[in-house]
Amino acid sequence: MSPRYLIAMLALAGVATAQVPSNASLTGSYYFRQVLTDGAASGNGTKSGWGTLTFDGIGHFTINGTQITGASAPVALTGAGTYAVKPGGFTTLTNPLNSGATINGRLGAGALVGSSTEAGATVFDLFVAIPVTSTGTLSGPYWISSLEFPNGGTLNIRETNFKVTASGGSFAENRVTGHAKNLGDAVSDQTVSPMTYLVSNGAGTLNFPLSGTDPLKQFISGTKDIQIAADGSYFLGGSTAAGGHGFVVGVKAFAGGATNASWKNFFFAAGMRFDTGSRLAAVSASVNVTSSGAVWGRRTRQSDGVFDASVLLTYALGADGSGTYQSTSGHVDLASTGDTFTTSSVDAANPTVYELYFGARMPPQSGTGVFVDPQRVLNAANFALGYPLSPGGFVAIFGSGFGTQTLTSPPPYPLSSGDVSVTINGVAAPIYLLSPTLISAVVPYSITGSTATVQVTVGGTKSNSVDVPLSPTAPGVYSWTSNGLGEGIVAHALTAAKVEQSNPAKVGEYVTIYLTGLGAVTPPVREGDPAPISPLSKADAWVNQTLRVYIEGVPCGDVNFAGLTPTLGSVYVVNCKIPAVAPGLRGLAVQTLNGFTDMVSLYVAAP
Repeated sequence: MSPRYLIAMLALAGVATAQVPSNASLTGSYYFRQVLTDGAASGNGTKSGWGTLTFDGIGHFTINGTQITGASAPVALTGAGTYAVKPGGFTTLTNPLNSGATINGRLGAGALVGSSTEAGATVFDLFVAIPVTSTGTLSGPYWISSLEFPNGGTLNIRETNFKVTASGGSFAENRVTGHAKNLGDAVSDQTVSPMTYLVSNGAGTLNFPLSGTDPLKQFISGTKDIQIAADGSYFLGGSTAAGGHGFVVGVKAFAGGATNASWKNFFFAAGMRFDTGSRLAAVSASVNVTSSGAVWGRRTRQSDGVFDASVLLTYALGADGSGTYQSTSGHVDLASTGDTFTTSSVDAANPTVYELYFGARMPPQSGTGVFVDPQRVLNAANFALGYPLSPGGFVAIFGSGFGTQTLTSPPPYPLSSGDVSVTINGVAAPIYLLSPTLISAVVPYSITGSTATVQVTVGGTKSNSVDVPLSPTAPGVYSWTSNGLGEGIVAHALTAAKVEQSNPAKVGEYVTIYLTGLGAVTPPVREGDPAPISPLSKADAWVNQTLRVYIEGVPCGDVNFAGLTPTLGSVYVVNCKIPAVAPGLRGLAVQTLNGFTDMVSLYVAAP
């Protein structure tokens, strides 16, 4: 199988007229809301903060707000911190609730979102900040989602997702859909009446009166302070009462006419998730919404450390912009502008999961001369935004000014193509493909650390530098559509024939999966060189038994090889035995100790 099929261009949207984000892109007053917990059921380690962050445009901010700890009453929260907005919108800032941690943030259009994914194993948080304005108001239909930790901890965690119509200070509806751990997790409807709101100068309150005497028996209750976007298309807030940890967010619904295509292009997002049978997790993510579904590149802090995933989530939106995920549980609500969205897990099919995400459109990028798009330095197999590169794996570098030629090279790949070269952390990277807007190169095996700095040089002129995540492994499976989606590049192991609908894989047979991102190999091979036939160069992830392959969620019974493809340059393969799954087009996923990808499929026949 030729590597030409394995490394191909991805058609992306053209570069828009805009500037590359910097510290100056984040200035002025932002309303923020943050929840941080150590996961303990007692709630003693749970903190919430809200108020105003004032950014100076040169890397500093001040805090003027309020915080609560556990079930305690609110106290003043003041202080200062630093921040850095990198090209692409990738942002780091001092954690307002834990100065020893740093928020892994994303600056989108109208919102700064993030989580302390690089902090210690006991820090799980969600941070969202939106500009303070005086013009926002509420009118018409909204989808409201909430995730709350009453009195801290997870004993009484609760979540809602429901629609209301704002008019004259009241909501026409009185039904709230939600679930709560202390109420048995079951998703159901409750009557909350009358639900009202009060807005003045872009801020306000939502009021959910208590039915009965026990607020822990109601999915949402009390007064929630909110800040409203200038155009009224979304709002953010939560409780300010003692022990009132959590988020309430809302997005304005479409008046009608929304379709799946209404949600499109590139977004930043952050969220928190709790599975009552598993664990707490917090996420910073990038989302590429395509005609095939939403591709999430997620950086997740779990109890056992940091984990990266690239997953395709299919969805179906209704006419008002709300809908459900089809490939997993959960509800998604798109704002009528198409620029913000929320995701919740109010789903009767999976009631033990509690989850809230908030997402905002990515800022567009542009540059002159030799320019590397900071948002488009990608794993060359799955093209998932924000997903890490890995040593020995292919990287796709999109930009402009890369010359006028289109060239490909056989292995060993050269360290320069024409007058173009690439460095990653200062080390020359072999180039397989060069075109005016795309370079496909191989990450040197010697690169280590958590980030990789990528730079292109054309005729002595250097591009801007772009920092991207780096991980020891970051699997991505190649697809026949050359964009990481659809049917994966999979062959019958005995015949090398393509696995396809007319020639599906059979249960019990071995197939060969072509991918990138499996990291270090033994014996070592210089990146870009032809892999040896004997001895085979084996992926350390396979040797160390940390590699897993799943067909439609079922583990492959036997993975008898994973490593470099003999005679090809830096192309990995995995040979695995098809488990007993139903015939048809089935999902294919690969997992390592550091990463997970679940974006392609293959055809399986009946036994």
